[in-house]
Amino acid sequence: METELAWRQEELAFMKNQLSNIDGGLLQDKYRKSLVLMLYSHFEGFVKICLLSYIQYVNSLHLKRECFNERLIASSMNREFNAFDNNDEKCSIFKKKLPEDKRLHRFYRRVNFLETLEDFKAEDLMIPDETIDTESNLWYIVLQKNLYKVGLPVDLFDDFSKDIDALVNRRNSIAHGTERAGVTKNEYAKWETKAYQVMEDIIRCIYATVSHEKYLKEPICQT
Repeated sequence: METELAWRQEELAFMKNQLSNIDGGLLQDKYRKSLVLMLYSHFEGFVKICLLSYIQYVNSLHLKRECFNERLIASSMNREFNAFDNNDEKCSIFKKKLPEDKRLHRFYRRVNFLETLEDFKAEDLMIPDETIDTESNLWYIVLQKNLYKVGLPVDLFDDFSKDIDALVNRRNSIAHGTERAGVTKNEYAKWETKAYQVMEDIIRCIYATVSHEKYLKEPICQT
């Protein structure tokens, strides 16, 4: 993750250094609009890479679902929950034939789900990559949703919520062509500093989670 962050910072630094070749404050402000687009792109891409790396590490442990916290278990059982929610009578996940009485249909599925729950939990945990979804707009609430799904603290970046949303909002305005004004040096410097802090903090959070095995229900869980 440090390597991933380093090349992104180097690219942004290279782009920012081109400002020295532009004469005039207004022209530099206009150029910084492109820097905002690049900064957001790297911010979203880096967060997604980090969260994907985390779930791929968790998957690589080849431990039973029952070893993990409930949020990770839920993320790994998306297929099973979808089958349950869709009332798919022919779904192979549920072994018993459903009763003909439609009034009992939903209740029967609930009973059947509880009966097979321990079997599901006894399977190896495997979270699909599709669990991580930045929705092409990594608003603060979207970041929280992704953190929640992988069992990381959802309040980790509360202090950055307004800055994250401001960056996404300005990026959208520029990308959609509705923002004519340029971006000042102070504006960009603030967003860059905050984005880098979030990117660095998510590395530290994942390292701490992995080092202390916080993804497990118990400190040690044997297969």
